[in-house]
Amino acid sequence: MRVVFTTWAWPTHLYALAPLAWACRAAGHEVLFASQPGLAREIRRAELTAARVGTDVDTAGIVREYLLPTVPGAVPPTGKPRAVRLLLAHAESMVDDLAELVRDWRADVVVYDPTALAGPLAAAAAGVPAVRHLYGADLLSRVSGVLAEAFAPLAARFGGLPFDACGTATIDPVPPSVQVPGTPPRLPVRYVPVNGPVQPAKAFRTGRDRPRVCVSWGHTIAKVDPRRFLVDRVVAATAGLGVDVVLAVSAAQRPLLGPLPGHVRVLVDEPLQPVLAGCDLLVGHGGASSVLTSLHEGVPLLLVPQLPDHAGHSARVAARGAGVVVGVADATEDVLREQIRRLAEPGAPQRTAAREVAAEMRAQPSPARVAAALPTLTGPVLNRP
Repeated sequence: MRVVFTTWAWPTHLYALAPLAWACRAAGHEVLFASQPGLAREIRRAELTAARVGTDVDTAGIVREYLLPTVPGAVPPTGKPRAVRLLLAHAESMVDDLAELVRDWRADVVVYDPTALAGPLAAAAAGVPAVRHLYGADLLSRVSGVLAEAFAPLAARFGGLPFDACGTATIDPVPPSVQVPGTPPRLPVRYVPVNGPVQPAKAFRTGRDRPRVCVSWGHTIAKVDPRRFLVDRVVAATAGLGVDVVLAVSAAQRPLLGPLPGHVRVLVDEPLQPVLAGCDLLVGHGGASSVLTSLHEGVPLLLVPQLPDHAGHSARVAARGAGVVVGVADATEDVLREQIRRLAEPGAPQRTAAREVAAEMRAQPSPARVAAALPTLTGPVLNRP
């Protein structure tokens, strides 16, 4: 088979798809990974063949609008919800080039990130199946009707082809006990943490004599509004708790940190999975990648989400009992200190729940098994010339 993987230019979305792309290639399938130019370097660093499609989009600028106060009764400039505008902007930037690539390369299937909706459009235009690969809680399937209406003008450019944001089939790395209930049938796949080609920190191969708390705030929030990068507040909340703190930050975030006390260590651009393997709690923003990586290691979470998708992922963690969610307006030092104290205790029920989820994740089928099953998922080619 010839398989085109696609997402828009955001590294964590690439990392979510990479294990299956590697497994497909190892199974003998031909693989191309298509995205906007801004992701080409990361795709190559993941040792996948990069195909550039479309143009880059100011994602941080669009997401920044999410954080602006909503005036009661105000209508967005396009008349569409903010999240839909983000999805449309990326699809419009990619779809023409992606459709041409899928057709000219004679791909057999398109595997797409659920927010990269140029994927099912390009697949339909080429007459091949589109397989959706989730990267976190399935937050979009319930609004598939809204998306179909919003994307109808774009689909009209390809002869009015039917548009289904959920595609032909769905591959899901989220364990059932954490996933949104009642969404379309999904083929489970084992979650494999991918954080880019970096060397794990040696310090986390050793033991410790008191609880260790990891603090990680992803990449989005600091790019959108550095004032919402709450790491210093979390550090202040750990004073006097008898815990060690590890700040996992990017090089761009390092200058945002203030003076740090002696119980805090900073790791810059280190992979999160081996860090969390040596920790007892993650305090973070609710991004899908850090949530799943923490659960993969059986580590409970304290989450302070600020964007709609982060709130959705965080809500699923809380519903499973594997963590606690605190609203940003309530995330004072006192509240954070009390929650960290509770969650870092050995007998905290969230710790037990997180370990149960980790065992559930390990029981999921490997990417290799899913790659072998991919031809049966896609069914016959629809109308490819």
